[in-house]
Amino acid sequence: MGNRDFSDSIKLEVIKNNLKKNNGSICCEICHAKLNSIEECHFDHIYAYIKGGKSTLDNCQILCEQCNLRKNDKELQDFVLEEKAKQFLAGKTIDITSDIKTDETIPENNSSNNTSKRLSKEEFDRQIQAFIDKKGDIHKVDFTRAYNKLPSIWYVKEFYGDLNTMKKAFGIEDLSLNWSRERIVDALKEYVSIHGDVKEKDLKKSNKLPSYPCILKYFPEHKTFTQFKKEVLGLKAFHGLWTKEEVIAAGKSFIEKTGEISEKDLCAENDLPTSKVIYGYFGSMAEFQKAIGAQVHTSNAPVTKQQVIDALNDYFKDRDKVIESRDVFFQTFPYAPSTINRLYGPFLDFCSENGITVINAKIASYSKKDIDDAVHNWVFNGNDIPKAKELTKLGLPSMSSIMKYYESWRTPFVIYKKIYDEANRNKQ
Repeated sequence: MGNRDFSDSIKLEVIKNNLKKNNGSICCEICHAKLNSIEECHFDHIYAYIKGGKSTLDNCQILCEQCNLRKNDKELQDFVLEEKAKQFLAGKTIDITSDIKTDETIPENNSSNNTSKRLSKEEFDRQIQAFIDKKGDIHKVDFTRAYNKLPSIWYVKEFYGDLNTMKKAFGIEDLSLNWSRERIVDALKEYVSIHGDVKEKDLKKSNKLPSYPCILKYFPEHKTFTQFKKEVLGLKAFHGLWTKEEVIAAGKSFIEKTGEISEKDLCAENDLPTSKVIYGYFGSMAEFQKAIGAQVHTSNAPVTKQQVIDALNDYFKDRDKVIESRDVFFQTFPYAPSTINRLYGPFLDFCSENGITVINAKIASYSKKDIDDAVHNWVFNGNDIPKAKELTKLGLPSMSSIMKYYESWRTPFVIYKKIYDEANRNKQ
């Protein structure tokens, strides 16, 4: 079979035909919703690629994300029925008690995604209110999780203009709308006067503080929160501004109090740099211990997953597990990227396993069809369900990509395995 992707020349012709058909607008072929950018368009095989459909001009159409997801789910159910029909036609006896009900195993989209009609504002408000009543808040990332069964974020722009305006309409206070440079400094100084310091993990609404992205918005001249603390608040800065001499002095001061030092002690709470700084200057924990005259543990037992989990619990506490980016996270997290990579593999797999949402994650953009096609090919080639850390190494979508559409990364593998185990049993 040929390439699954449509060529750019085919996409161009499909766009031109869609514009002509809809009087200068781009619209979904199923629900007719207007699509405002190429990111909202899904170039879909009219006759499914999985069934032999070709990547040709006459087999291509533009769909919105919701209709594309719904169509993929229907194709999966049709495939199950088609397999049974083939077995029946060949004179085989089929087991009617072992039907695979895809509507129970595949996370469905909400009612707005399962109808060709556009949502009314009343219905949209009802679904959003139900979600807020359950979760207490709503974020942009919630709209990307298919299992949340939320309408398309397109409706937010249609009915409210932007997410902040919508949240305000539902009674969710957005402190960022009230911030200014002066108010940010005043709020942080007041917090410091009570608590003695302020850390990135403290930047949350419950503390009446701005978020880290909000601070960067109003203070773009400061590239890190550490730099902001030092230059604006006059606080002692940690990670990122340590000199080698300061690191040695801090290490010696610590062992004078405790007698020894290990990697788990490397955190701001102990007035020490993170392990990333240590490894950057000394190459290993053992060399750092030598430099400060501490006892060198020949084993230097590596950090365990449990220690990382404990550090995560302390890092987030009662906050949502949402981080701005990988770089920002490691500015204050006590363990170095190399430690996380050793224990979890790629950073996004670490985030997925621990339920962390990365706002600015640099990942390949997979549609649900891409996910299903990749898993389908993997299972059809006779492979077993892989381990989470092996996904990207095997050329499969990462955990975080799969979990955009499924609550568990294993779900699509289990679904397809059931389908093909059933098909194989019917052939016997």
